[in-house]
Amino acid sequence: MSISLLVVGHANTGKTSLIRTLLRKQDFGDVSDRAGTTRHVESVKIKIGKQTVITLTDTPGFEDSIGLWQIRHSDAFRSYQGSDWLQPFCESHFAQDEFEQEAKILKQLSQADIILYVIDIRQAPLGKYLDELALLASANKPIIPILNFSASPSAHLEAWRKVLAERHLHAVIKYDTVAFYFEDEKRLYQSIQSLMPEDYDAIKHLIQNREEAAQLRRSMACNLLSDLLLKAASTRLECSSYPPKSEEMRVFEDKIRALEQGYTSQLLRLYEFQQEDLIASPLDIQNARWEQDLFDADTLKEWGVETGTSALTGAAIGAGIDVMSAGLTLGTATTIGAILGATWKTGQHYKDTLKSKFTKQHFLCLDQATLTLLCLRGVNAIEHFHQRGHASQQAYQLSPSFPSNDLMDRIKPYCKQARQHPEWSQQDLPDDHPSKLGIKKQLEETLDSLPNVKS
Repeated sequence: MSISLLVVGHANTGKTSLIRTLLRKQDFGDVSDRAGTTRHVESVKIKIGKQTVITLTDTPGFEDSIGLWQIRHSDAFRSYQGSDWLQPFCESHFAQDEFEQEAKILKQLSQADIILYVIDIRQAPLGKYLDELALLASANKPIIPILNFSASPSAHLEAWRKVLAERHLHAVIKYDTVAFYFEDEKRLYQSIQSLMPEDYDAIKHLIQNREEAAQLRRSMACNLLSDLLLKAASTRLECSSYPPKSEEMRVFEDKIRALEQGYTSQLLRLYEFQQEDLIASPLDIQNARWEQDLFDADTLKEWGVETGTSALTGAAIGAGIDVMSAGLTLGTATTIGAILGATWKTGQHYKDTLKSKFTKQHFLCLDQATLTLLCLRGVNAIEHFHQRGHASQQAYQLSPSFPSNDLMDRIKPYCKQARQHPEWSQQDLPDDHPSKLGIKKQLEETLDSLPNVKS
């Protein structure tokens, strides 16, 4: 048997929004700023595998709790004790007429294990809300107050805490269905554990499952961003002249923007959001003439030349290449490889690099500033969607918002390596590729340093 949670509250306090966020799904029920959007009762299950752990039941909002409280104490129902009045009321003409929505709530009370009472703390604890609490308390079921919209400061928070404490409701959960933090959800589950000790282990398993799922989503998100950065860094376009023509610039920029769009689309699917949930201003792309320093120590080492032990010093290599540069063709990669002390395969791999160097052909690639911006936009998107509630109605405007120098210094070597591998732009590198793992590690360390993105 699963734990039955009945989600109740005044109209438009965020009941359906709470369920959406707990489910991590946007397609449950209707969410709107209009009061009384939910007009019927709907249940949904939270599962681990095939096992149902929790059943959540959404209900319409209370619309006239003051009037209902007066009916409860009228001659017709005054004599009933505790929850005994619920069934007679639900069978009365009141439940068919002016209190039809309230009756839908009251009919569910007898089937619930725990009542989640959702409170919009942007509103003061008015009399109608106190009447709702009293009506729910008469069902003799445990009540967990959920303080919704708690991410922003509220002048009414302490007033609500006092009102709830006076009614012996001390296990209060601060929650926000728009700005979601897993620790808040964890505290909700822990409150359920304390009220349902016989289901303690099942809830513990659910908490672990949710934490692992969050960690996996973040790891997969970092993987996606690593792919983007390596593909962007390795993307290049051969140009007919330098400076490049405007059409060549446009083609190159379209390639980069398409890569970022592919990343954000995958990220939205990973976190189960829609395309309209993100507004990304066009990436400001700066192009750079692509070059490779043939005598850079890292480049020589990559080619198999150990400058400390080889007689092929930079000057000797330069002299050898100068001798043959006048007649260089693509077929000379073998000769170049021999001069450099590298294999034919390595020489063949760098034929485009060498061809560019000696035949004055040019390639466009991203400069470091654009790679930095691409990285920061990618991290910013992960940071936001990792803590975005599934009831949020406002699209997010992508914009980097934290210092970048340290992160970019740490991933710069991997991007530099990617520049020398244009074939990486056309393939998906395996997850255990050293450059991919290296960037992913730096991204995860950066996210670890940000609040609320650790899991």
